[in-house]
Amino acid sequence: MSGDEHCRGLYEHFTRRHARYRLIQNKAWGVALLRLPDTNEQYLAGGRREKLRNHLKKAKRKGYTVDLVDRVASLDEIMAINGSAEERQGRPMHPDYLDREQVVAYLGRASELYGVYDGDGVLQAYADVREAGDVVCVSRLLGAADALRDGVMWLMMAEIIARMIERRQANGKPTWFMYDMFSGASAGLRQFKEGIGCEPYTVKWTWRA
Repeated sequence: MSGDEHCRGLYEHFTRRHARYRLIQNKAWGVALLRLPDTNEQYLAGGRREKLRNHLKKAKRKGYTVDLVDRVASLDEIMAINGSAEERQGRPMHPDYLDREQVVAYLGRASELYGVYDGDGVLQAYADVREAGDVVCVSRLLGAADALRDGVMWLMMAEIIARMIERRQANGKPTWFMYDMFSGASAGLRQFKEGIGCEPYTVKWTWRA
């Protein structure tokens, strides 16, 4: 990993001792990673990506598109997405997601913010994406509850991966796409991670200044 102070903060979080299992690092076993292929055609090809392709067709057929988000102009839409479900993955929404000041503070630290827009131009999902050297990390991936059935999260991740593949073609990195962990994820979230191509890895993180 490499990059600015926010990337360094990610590295320190990843390598900190696990809160429960003190003998291992925070993000060491069961890291959800995809080694970026050479082309997007390679990424989408094959039977393992059939479910992903079907979700992409559905989302695009309904008029959804992906673009970078203006975090200031879209604040009300982001707050609406955060408050659209009382629970996520079987857990109550953290109060920070519903506190406008906390959300503004988070968005101020976010790197590239990608969003899924419906046919009327309304933001229906968003994700914070940070490139940190050889790895690009996705965090705070959230969608409006009513739009989830339309495949917006699949579209979001596939488009981000496509753009990272293009970036790697141009710059030689990133090499890896990371979506948090398999360990601790619900069954549905594990299936989603597998569906977009992530596999569980054991990782030894290093920092390059």
